[in-house]
Amino acid sequence: MAEIKDILSLMRGLAPESATEPGFDDNVGLLLGSEKGDSSVVMLCLDCTANVVREAAAAGARLVISHHPAIFRSVRRITDGDPTGRMLLAAASAGISVYSAHTNLDFCEGGLNDYNAELMGLSDVRPMLVEENIKVGRIGKREPVTVAALAEELARTFTDGHIRYVGTGAERVSKIAVVNGGGGDIDFISRAMELGADCYITADVPHHAALFAAQNGFPLIIMQHYTMERVYMNRLAELLARGSAERGLDVIFRVAESEHDPAHQEGT
Repeated sequence: MAEIKDILSLMRGLAPESATEPGFDDNVGLLLGSEKGDSSVVMLCLDCTANVVREAAAAGARLVISHHPAIFRSVRRITDGDPTGRMLLAAASAGISVYSAHTNLDFCEGGLNDYNAELMGLSDVRPMLVEENIKVGRIGKREPVTVAALAEELARTFTDGHIRYVGTGAERVSKIAVVNGGGGDIDFISRAMELGADCYITADVPHHAALFAAQNGFPLIIMQHYTMERVYMNRLAELLARGSAERGLDVIFRVAESEHDPAHQEGT
């Protein structure tokens, strides 16, 4: 059993709440419940849904840590008339606190961007952009490979069967830029080009941004948001377990098994 405040101290040490993406209206920190009390189990997830809350309650967890904020937009009322309200009411009823670490976990040292770069086999990794001391995105080098072959490699590594790319697929690339999740806007693509990247990897690329890359002859690899970020939950569990052991905290970190990619595609 460990005190919730001590568990959250570990999270804040990894991903300070003040270190969110500049100019982005993020919502991180403790979003529901209290730091008082204790928990022997912590449930980790990408999205805190009603299913995750039920799983957490069944496991005896009194704390859920999600990547995407459980409360993102302004909330005028909390009722059982909408999914977010039902989730929050269920968590409160079960005595479960909910903490979210979003862009601060994306860009921190050892966070999602670093882990994505590691899984992609990049070396000499550095930030794509530094804004207000926040290191946004990563760029690094790897052995030369075609875009098509790299897309196939990522599909295996991230268990993502729906990776697409912009370009012919025959382009040979070795200097790779990456922003996990929603990094598909033209500003990020332009920054990757300015840095001399051969290819940019991200998710959530709108049509106009893909067209911009195609017209500039710049290869993109477009992953699924869920698979690009969900893979980090196991690494987060490892980091928190290691930190807990060092502090003598008796707590188990479990990755939720009840969540899945909400975007089903034919053949999945």
